[in-house]
Amino acid sequence: MKVELKILIYSMINNLIISIIKISSGLFFKLGSLLADGLHTLSDFITDIVCFIGAKISKKKPTKYHPFGFGKVEYLTNLFVGFLLFSLAIFIIIHAFLEETIIPPLSILYILIITFILKLIAICVMHIVGKKINSNTLIISVEESKADLESSFIIMIITILLQFSSKYPFLKYTDLFGSLFVAAIVLKTALKIIIDNSLSIIGEVEEDGPYYNKVAEFLENFNQMEHKKIEAYDIDLIKYGAYYKLQLTLDLNANLSLRQVTNVVNKLKKNILKHPSLHIKYVTIYVTDKLERK
Repeated sequence: MKVELKILIYSMINNLIISIIKISSGLFFKLGSLLADGLHTLSDFITDIVCFIGAKISKKKPTKYHPFGFGKVEYLTNLFVGFLLFSLAIFIIIHAFLEETIIPPLSILYILIITFILKLIAICVMHIVGKKINSNTLIISVEESKADLESSFIIMIITILLQFSSKYPFLKYTDLFGSLFVAAIVLKTALKIIIDNSLSIIGEVEEDGPYYNKVAEFLENFNQMEHKKIEAYDIDLIKYGAYYKLQLTLDLNANLSLRQVTNVVNKLKKNILKHPSLHIKYVTIYVTDKLERK
């Protein structure tokens, strides 16, 4: 089993356990903000299931009608996650105004601290592995999980403040504001996921970013080894989920023979596909003399 899928399964189990603890505690202690936070964590569990399915489909081999694979399926599953979170945010807002506030026991802090630690460990694992294997799915899961971590911390503060609500009556509204704060975090995350992945489905080309610079640096090093046979080049990097398609236009030295041009192109393409950290799965190279000299 691929490491990405193993991490997703671990995250799913972790989120399911945390969500059960939070939701049952929120219902038992009549703490609306904790219930909202539990529902938020439950959405993480559903997110992981959707991402798990998306990750499996995105790894399918290319077909005749899908020659560049199924990497963009990740964007569709992420969009589903975005709309799910948007719906959850609306539900939390409505529920916040209907629930009556009850002061919870301070012992509930122990539950919150345990769930906070479990979530923090999962986030660290997904972040490290996601960056290492360039998994868009894991990176999205990390961003969504960070929001859940923030809301859990807010619930801890609310629980403490509610202990003083009998002396300071205005503090009884902290549960309401806590629920609305959780909803705001969920809504912000949802909109970001929806916007980012909508643009990626249309066709996202990476320019002038760290990854683009990494590819440019690779080309410069290759050109040095080939005694500067490349006069100029244009790079088009198209994202397909966890991997890229590279469209490269080269302006080669005019003194090269046809055989030399063919050798340079074949060697460059082979080196790009073999490079372990470029994550380029498909390469198309055009040779022209029309590029502006750099």
